[in-house]
Amino acid sequence: MRRPWWSLALLLLTGLMLSACMQTNYRALNAAAESGTTPFSRDVFYQLDDAFYLKPPECVLVLAAANAGIPTQLAQMIEQALALRLSQKIRRVIGPRERRDTERNLALDTLAAVDRRYFAATENCTSYLEWHLTAADDSNVLIWSRKQIGLEVRLARSADDKTLWQAAHTTSRSEGGLPLSLISLPIVAAKATIFSEDADQFPSMIDDVVRRLALTLPDVR
Repeated sequence: MRRPWWSLALLLLTGLMLSACMQTNYRALNAAAESGTTPFSRDVFYQLDDAFYLKPPECVLVLAAANAGIPTQLAQMIEQALALRLSQKIRRVIGPRERRDTERNLALDTLAAVDRRYFAATENCTSYLEWHLTAADDSNVLIWSRKQIGLEVRLARSADDKTLWQAAHTTSRSEGGLPLSLISLPIVAAKATIFSEDADQFPSMIDDVVRRLALTLPDVR
């Protein structure tokens, strides 16, 4: 049976949109505000200050999420991914477990500037990384499922909160779509459901986001 013209057009449009998503673009941070992004873009926005090169950080403390109310498991996955990627760029990284232990022993909250500076002096770690969750979506509408995760990160000096590096990136994955016939409807719906229930998707997407962000940070080990 010959396919209707509209189904071929839909397949062609889908192919063009997917091909546009294959390349990651690294752009200046201010470009995000000036031009924005399209639903199918894969852009990483970043800015590296000259102060980073004047005295490259030898140690960085990974802070807890700046957002309130993030699920604990999600926050832990993000913190661990950030600590891992930063350890490939900076000599010493104080990750979530060591940070929590020190905070508990010294009765500190490193999200507070005063406590963070005391932590920096005590641990001889003069920079910190703060991060914000900018997107977290898990949608499923029978024939289509989408997952999305977005982060903003900022590396700064503890002494004066001077920003050394900042970057932002959002990624998404989806499965399913418009069925081309009644026969394909259950197949499309099954693919969307399987994708929606796949517990490995979010950890993999978090690693993708953090890896792309870290690519914009110089290696100073």
